[in-house]
Amino acid sequence: MCEGGSLIIDDTAWQRWAKKAAAVGLVWESSASRVVLGMQVVLLLWTDGHWKVPMGIRIWRPGGPSKVVLAEGLLRQAQRRGLRPQEVLFDSWYAAGSLLNLIEGFGWHYVARIKSNRLLDGVAIRKKWPHRFGQARGRLRKVKHEVLIVKDGRRYFVTNATHLASTEVKRRYRTRQQIEETFRLLKQEFGWGSASHQKLQAQNAHLHLGLYALCLVQQAAYQQRQTIYAFRHSLFRLPIPDKLPFADALSLAA
Repeated sequence: MCEGGSLIIDDTAWQRWAKKAAAVGLVWESSASRVVLGMQVVLLLWTDGHWKVPMGIRIWRPGGPSKVVLAEGLLRQAQRRGLRPQEVLFDSWYAAGSLLNLIEGFGWHYVARIKSNRLLDGVAIRKKWPHRFGQARGRLRKVKHEVLIVKDGRRYFVTNATHLASTEVKRRYRTRQQIEETFRLLKQEFGWGSASHQKLQAQNAHLHLGLYALCLVQQAAYQQRQTIYAFRHSLFRLPIPDKLPFADALSLAA
């Protein structure tokens, strides 16, 4: 059983021009700040603040299950594998009542952003405090347990770890930045977003190869005392070896 660390849920998207490819539809692309024709993937990541270990992905498909439902499936899979994280982190998009209840049912804690129009004890969160900072315990609509809401300027956080101080809630949430860096690595260094495959099975295989590469390079970079970016660039400057480095580890992972 793996205890500790944080599980992070988030999604990323990239533009694709192949209209007839599986899983391609209209998605919000944050780097372009607009809706584009592209692909979107939900990722569950485990981290201790240093190591980044992908626990599973789901490709979102137009007309298929929502991203919240996909995230719930990933969390159920993690729970069956015996994970017991310190907390689960996600942004306001995933703070649906069904997902909050699921995590509470596992006996896990969560820390998330929440929209200001959500109702806490029947009152919109944004109307709870006239000042910049504040906190309150109560019940959200469609959530079966007590939560703690923390206000920080225009941002609002929610957690079922109601014993935490406001500063600790905000500190824990900052760990969510690890998944943003992971998405950058996957796109810039490990080929996510560059595949031209049209069939869903081929797209899925390409994404998983990127995840395997991330794990292997992360381990090798740690051994060489380099960043992932530096190790990856130095690797491709070397002559092609007779045997790929860490091939045994790749075989075990497969």
